[in-house]
Amino acid sequence: MSRSSQIWVVDNDASIRWVLERAFIDIGLSVRQFGSADEALEALDAMDYELPNVVITDIRMPGKSGLEFLKTLGDRFPEIPVVVMTAYTNLDDAMSAYRTGAFEYLSKPFDLDKATALVKRALAGRTDWQTALRQSVEERLSIGQMNLLDDLQSEFEQILLQAVLAFTGGRKQEAARWIGWSRNTLTRKLKELEID
Repeated sequence: MSRSSQIWVVDNDASIRWVLERAFIDIGLSVRQFGSADEALEALDAMDYELPNVVITDIRMPGKSGLEFLKTLGDRFPEIPVVVMTAYTNLDDAMSAYRTGAFEYLSKPFDLDKATALVKRALAGRTDWQTALRQSVEERLSIGQMNLLDDLQSEFEQILLQAVLAFTGGRKQEAARWIGWSRNTLTRKLKELEID
């Protein structure tokens, strides 16, 4: 982690933003605060920003909700991990957040150690797969290889399968549902890609 790792905190509660900012600065991160999803989206649209490495957003805010923000951010920048937080521990909200692409769900009131651990995990996970994939693409480009998407499809599938299996605790039936495959398709792909 370095000071160049930027965390965006999006919450209409100024005290929550301040507490998280202090905690993240203490572990060496740069923080940018937004009082609403609309403000954060304006910063993205204005192009006067450095893309965040991780975003933490509340679900319930005036204007666009955290889930709407998560969807918009995921459509434009799917590589940015998003931690969704809310004071309303509601299974529907949690499932909606995961379906929309949340990296993790954090209930309020939260423990600061847990919040910082989640951000560290998001940074580590993001760096690992992005670095590996970027290196793979750059190697292929340097030798003039064409049809990169066809060639990298198995790597994409491997990343997807490993992430979903980790999320479901290795439960293949559940993983297949998340991906939108049958259990047989998942089993065949795992065998093809030699994933245990």
